[in-house]
Amino acid sequence: MGRDMLSVKLDQLEQRLKRLHTRIYMGQTAGHSQLRQEIDALEQECAQAESALEENLRCSKSAVVSILARGYGEIEQTVQRTKFQLQAMAGNNLDEESWGEAKLLAAEYALDFAHQVANRAVLLAMDAIDTQLLRQETEERSQP
Repeated sequence: MGRDMLSVKLDQLEQRLKRLHTRIYMGQTAGHSQLRQEIDALEQECAQAESALEENLRCSKSAVVSILARGYGEIEQTVQRTKFQLQAMAGNNLDEESWGEAKLLAAEYALDFAHQVANRAVLLAMDAIDTQLLRQETEERSQP
């Protein structure tokens, strides 16, 4: 059962990554107005997804989920603080070219961070599967 759920989540992630790839490609080829529309749409999707995730975390009674919710909250605070710091940097009279390069560098690192988070999620999934397999093997050995 648990492994099936992980497969579904992995399929969802794969679809989302394909959509992100499409958006990045489109962003590199689109005009300003089309890109702005896509940015607005993605910001709305992000807000809705964050709200749904926070609601799911809040409604869960699991002690594990409460730990995850605290960690997620800390990550969100860090993201917001970093965003404000970057905006403050832009206000420090950076020329447009320098600001554009800084934003591109931030985007590159954000994608690297996302890759690391995805790898950590896969490690968690693999460890959960391994725990289930060990439990099944133990149960099979204990049966006559």
